[in-house]
Amino acid sequence: MSTLAMYSRDGRHCGKIVGEMSMTQSDTAFPTVRLGAMALALICLPGLALGQSTFTHVHLRVPDAWAAAHWYHNLVGGDLRVGGERGMGAARQPNGNIATMYNEPDGSAAPSNVGSVIDHFSVYVDDVDAAVEKARSMGATIDTEPQEGVTVSRIAYIVDPWGTRLEFLEDPDSSGLGHVHLMVNDRDEVRDWFLEIFGGEYDSERGGGRYHAISYGDVWIHISEVEEEMAPSRTTSLDHFGFRIPETLQSFAERIEATGYPPYLIRPNPPGSDLLWFEGPGGIHIEISSTAEAPAR
Repeated sequence: MSTLAMYSRDGRHCGKIVGEMSMTQSDTAFPTVRLGAMALALICLPGLALGQSTFTHVHLRVPDAWAAAHWYHNLVGGDLRVGGERGMGAARQPNGNIATMYNEPDGSAAPSNVGSVIDHFSVYVDDVDAAVEKARSMGATIDTEPQEGVTVSRIAYIVDPWGTRLEFLEDPDSSGLGHVHLMVNDRDEVRDWFLEIFGGEYDSERGGGRYHAISYGDVWIHISEVEEEMAPSRTTSLDHFGFRIPETLQSFAERIEATGYPPYLIRPNPPGSDLLWFEGPGGIHIEISSTAEAPAR
């Protein structure tokens, strides 16, 4: 197992690659690293991520944001947060929030995220069997009963009462969010886009050949390839997820627009907490906040 740090020509760190590596000489006169059939240049092209991004949350559309926040808090624990003028809630985990928001003022439910580009998110539990039975008693639909996992010993899938698919990962030594799993038509292209825009650590072995995996601290982005066209995630029950970036929103907006995905909204918030939204490859809906614009203390 080897780790490769990726830097731009001007010394900016923009990600890492983990896997079995062999060095060759490319036609561009720069050495390349080979991970199976894939070759990546050891330089970061202009515009690559200016530093490591931090995963912040998944955001669910529900008829009642506070009730859903209570439901997730009762199911997986964390720090319960409800309130605010926008009527949002959250079950805060050690490495990100399971956040909830009202879908429509009339209390209607959003379409299920099942069949969208964001297939599911996961949480760690001590005992998958116990978690499944608890979820069942709380009104969840059991999508798959407990079974053998890829990155942990046992897993199971449920669908919450409002249509969001959730995976349980059995690991008594871990807690909080595990990963967000994407279904796309070209997993290599989407992996390269995430590394370019958000940095991260790519692990070529984690998915066992089934999917790509990029680490952002304690949370992973898993990327599977499917033939069918998946629906955009925006307005589904698993509407979007978020990153906090180490650059200004203006700089970030310019970078994503250069890749073909301009922001559709930059919303002023209290000083230091402006937010940006955009839809990336395949309609992946993403919210961005910035550490570069934090207020002086």
